[in-house]
Amino acid sequence: MRNQLDIFDHDPVRMAAVNRAAAEHALHDVQFTEAIRQERHAFYKAEAERWDNLAAHSARAITERKEQHA
Repeated sequence: MRNQLDIFDHDPVRMAAVNRAAAEHALHDVQFTEAIRQERHAFYKAEAERWDNLAAHSARAITERKEQHA
């Protein structure tokens, strides 16, 4: 099993957007009860936030490296 993600397929900004869309879809998924829908929504929102934080950290690290080399 691979633990390393492909940086082109797993761009943090794109993954955050995908998880936000999944969170919205989870609220309307009729195959689950209301409680499960809320749990799934919370999970996907947390994942989107995690990816957003990763994207912000990555952008900050790139900016810092560019400033060091300038």
